[in-house]
Amino acid sequence: MVAKTVTKPRRPRKIAAKPVQQRLAQALATLTDPSVPSPHRPTIATLCRLADVSRNTLYRYYPDIAERVRRVRRRHGGGRSAREHVIKGLRSEVAELRGQLAKLATLADHYFAAAEEQRALVAHRDRELAALKRESSPTPLRRAALAGNP
Repeated sequence: MVAKTVTKPRRPRKIAAKPVQQRLAQALATLTDPSVPSPHRPTIATLCRLADVSRNTLYRYYPDIAERVRRVRRRHGGGRSAREHVIKGLRSEVAELRGQLAKLATLADHYFAAAEEQRALVAHRDRELAALKRESSPTPLRRAALAGNP
């Protein structure tokens, strides 16, 4: 018996109509053209996606183009999106709230210690008051002495 091997048909490779450098230059122009509002941020990943080039190829053979993308990002405020600005604001707010929380915890500890001190003082005064009442309340012998009966 002869075993048949089934192989998957190969996907045809894309044959690039333009050389890699030309595609990268065109993608970079698309990302950096101020007259055309681009939905893409100027990132290396976006550039590679638009040019249909792997990032490894870009880093290895075209480091000058990668550096240009980095310069564009720095020039345009680091390429931060509105979402990143909101996240940065929220992180600073969280840091501020953590500082306030630490101060509130310290204050709560202080008030707890003061309340415990006051509770101990009240308990001590209650015991003193009870002792004074016992001393001043007439006992049967003291009542008899007060009544004139020895």
